[in-house]
Amino acid sequence: MKRSQIRQSCIQFILCLVLVILIGPAALAEPDWIWADARKAEARVLLRHSFQVEEEVRSARLRMVADFAFAELSINGKPAGAAEAYGPVVELDVSGFLLPGRNELRLAGRSVAASPALAVRLELVDEKGRKKTITSSPRWQTDTDELKVKSYGNLGIEKWWGLRPPAIDESDDYTQWKRASNARAGTSSAEIELLPGYRVELLRSAGKDEGSWVSLAFDPEGRLTVAREDKGLIRYVFSADRKTISSSELIEGELRECRGLLYAHGNLYVNANNTKGLYRLRDTNGDGTLDEKKLLHSSPGSVGHGRNALALGPEGDIYAIHGDAVDLPGAIVDRTSPLRQQGLPARPREGHVLRLSPDGSRKELFCGGMRNPFGIAFNTDGEAFTYDADAEFDMGSPWYRPTQVMHLSSGADFGWRAVTGSWPPYFPDHPDNTQPTLDIGKGSPTGVRFGTGSHFPPEYSKALYILDWAYGRILAVHLVPRGSSYIGAAEVFLRGQPLNLTDLVFGPDGAMYFTTGGRKTQSALYRVSYSGPKIQARERTRQEKEREALAGEHRKRRREVEAHHGAAKVYDGPLRRPSDDARIAQAVRIALEHAGELPATKARLRKTNAEEGGEVELLAAEAKIAAPGQLPGLVQQWLLENRDWKSWALSRRLGFVDLFRRVLARGQLPARSRELISSTFQEHFPSASGKLNRALAALLVELDPAVSVQKTVRLLADTAVQEERLHYLYHLRSAKLGWTPASRRAFFDRLSSPRSFIGGRGMSGFLKNIQSDARATLSASEKKVFVDLFEKINKPPPLPDLSELQLVKEWKLEDLEGGLNFEASTRDRVNGRKVFARALCGRCHRRGLEGGVAGPDLTHVSRRFSRRDLLAEILDPSRSIAENYQSFVLELKDGRVLSGQVVPNLDYRDPHLQLALDPLRPDRLTRIVKTSIRATRRSPVSLMPAGLLNIFSQNEILDLLAWIELGSDKDEN
Repeated sequence: MKRSQIRQSCIQFILCLVLVILIGPAALAEPDWIWADARKAEARVLLRHSFQVEEEVRSARLRMVADFAFAELSINGKPAGAAEAYGPVVELDVSGFLLPGRNELRLAGRSVAASPALAVRLELVDEKGRKKTITSSPRWQTDTDELKVKSYGNLGIEKWWGLRPPAIDESDDYTQWKRASNARAGTSSAEIELLPGYRVELLRSAGKDEGSWVSLAFDPEGRLTVAREDKGLIRYVFSADRKTISSSELIEGELRECRGLLYAHGNLYVNANNTKGLYRLRDTNGDGTLDEKKLLHSSPGSVGHGRNALALGPEGDIYAIHGDAVDLPGAIVDRTSPLRQQGLPARPREGHVLRLSPDGSRKELFCGGMRNPFGIAFNTDGEAFTYDADAEFDMGSPWYRPTQVMHLSSGADFGWRAVTGSWPPYFPDHPDNTQPTLDIGKGSPTGVRFGTGSHFPPEYSKALYILDWAYGRILAVHLVPRGSSYIGAAEVFLRGQPLNLTDLVFGPDGAMYFTTGGRKTQSALYRVSYSGPKIQARERTRQEKEREALAGEHRKRRREVEAHHGAAKVYDGPLRRPSDDARIAQAVRIALEHAGELPATKARLRKTNAEEGGEVELLAAEAKIAAPGQLPGLVQQWLLENRDWKSWALSRRLGFVDLFRRVLARGQLPARSRELISSTFQEHFPSASGKLNRALAALLVELDPAVSVQKTVRLLADTAVQEERLHYLYHLRSAKLGWTPASRRAFFDRLSSPRSFIGGRGMSGFLKNIQSDARATLSASEKKVFVDLFEKINKPPPLPDLSELQLVKEWKLEDLEGGLNFEASTRDRVNGRKVFARALCGRCHRRGLEGGVAGPDLTHVSRRFSRRDLLAEILDPSRSIAENYQSFVLELKDGRVLSGQVVPNLDYRDPHLQLALDPLRPDRLTRIVKTSIRATRRSPVSLMPAGLLNIFSQNEILDLLAWIELGSDKDEN
């Protein structure tokens, strides 16, 4: 070992020791990448670990990830989840799988490359709040004495693993940017928060004649060019020490709102949004002026989600990214599939990327299917990324798509078509789409840039920085290769208010420069530099090194396939080596769809790749290429050849089900084909996977409502997740068969709770449309039966008279456990209903048609909780608080401290926050201006008061549990 490595190892050991002393050993309980000591492709291994559970478990959260392997997790012999070779981190609540005493985790792994590894972290919290962490490590065992478990590196030292999503909540002010409208200068650097070790400086506030700034770029001489929002470009020259700006001049005064600036090939390339074109500017006489202006590409359309950033590709081409207000270009090479519009609404506009030669003579549509991606940047692997906008109108619905970081590869289609608010809606996300790299959540994306060339520490010089204009944030996205694509996580790097960020770039000094502006607000230029201790690049783990080497091979293979995109010739290349890598498989499908026919290797591929799911991407290509008359035969063939589909990885199962959805969307299939599809999938509906259930419901309610409606209504009743509820309501709304009076009532009951649905401005319209479509399927007599549910307004019942009630006992769980073994139907349900009212349960909770909506719906709670767990939650409401029903403590700038439940606005852009201060009057809301909030924190105490059962006898409490558990929608008399 080298002396430097020994020194670094000693430093790391000392740091670890300090952390253990300061914050305890639990902070270092991160998983190892593990596998057997012999590793190879196409091998199986069983990894297991036993542990003790001494106390009752309050919560058990498990995170699991697989590298170049598939893994099936079982706990105490029961299947609990699965991780895919190139899939995301799997997060599970496994509390229902654990038992008092000895427990066992098992990971059944199957490798798909030469460097397989698995990692697991399970965090337990017992009744006393004590934490215990179980992680994958060499202490685990295999199922044979011949193989030993080996660590291939600690996952905890990989930056992305420990980061949690930087969420936006109701107290965050979307309208913070408006405060910059009346400002006379940029926000002071003292008011900007950023990570330790960094400092930010306000270099310049825009003067009255400098406008509002939207983009920036350094020229080869180190001078800064800034684009004004209205029109024109300003050049700023720095002093020799770069501490101040010594001079400025207007270098172009005609091009309007130049959102994209790029110095390359001795030119300045400009994407001028309001001038609707991409231009090349040149200094032909060497005097520093841009005297030549040439239009390289004209882009018709409107200007909102318009012509955005530019980037220089690794091959020297110019990449221009556009939003969905810009027309898709015609008469150029299109690298996306010529069949990609099947099953989606055809629109002339969508967010897309153009690739141009430096002189503009060669143009290609590189990828598409985005909403409003503003920035584009390449990493050191030569791969492009963007940060795409969400559709706020759809928020809260199953077809809502959050803001996302996207890896832009050749031919990629992310599924967006420029339409929102239409009815019926389309789902922009489905298995045929290119999948995003990372969901960010709410935000308003602008510029993006990698830290390549910065003077930041190693982890941050590799990060992708993305700007959030609305919430004044710069996020650092830490990416690692994942086959031919990537996985990652984000953290808040910098934040301020107002700080309406528009663009960023790294200067010749290695510092980050960013601007604020847009919508005619006050602009400013800032510089961020690293001022902390020097940090050397750490020694990478064996798993990291091997992962990066394999990723390079995968990228090479994907690019070989992508060379066929846009080529009208039969592709018969890497199909001979089927891939679990989704990007490679998708690249192959796109190449096949360009060719318009399948290669001769198709039959051989099916035989050799049956375990991998018959290569679903190949079947998808076959479905699109086939003539309508060929589809019945193909349906029969697909079902026959892939009878083991239920054993595939989840992503492939979803793709297989979606394949038949797309076939149905192409037109009428004969009855025999429809019956074959239905009989194949009905056997496995419902399944243990929520995602698969949603896909199957969408398919089977249309195919066979007589059987599927009842199954789907039960799923609707069981779920507490809003997006799942809306998904099932949406797909059930037009079904005319398969209903019973009870299921009809359950449907309208789940629909008639408007305050229990939280979303964007479109939510109320979505609910009305679902109800309208459903009512249209009813007969006149049925409408009379269900009229009480159509326009139901859920209000909490009146407060009962509790003046004569006295304390019976301060009940504890152990006092009542002995009486929990009862038959619910034998209890006094009428009395249980009375206790429900007198215990004030109905003020916040709904059971059947009764109660409020401020707390979780209890109608079918017995399907999710045992009798004991339900009683424990009632006796100790703060034991575990559902995220949607947590209370918050707000510290206001005027000194007041308020505590209550935040009631989300339908439009999250509302500058006010709604707070329910009184748990007994949840319909009384206090409106608070978001700008008046100094700090927000989650309260560990539930709004539900403790001791609500202390005025009742044991028999009354058991009657209450029985009445809740039976969950009937009918009133008992």
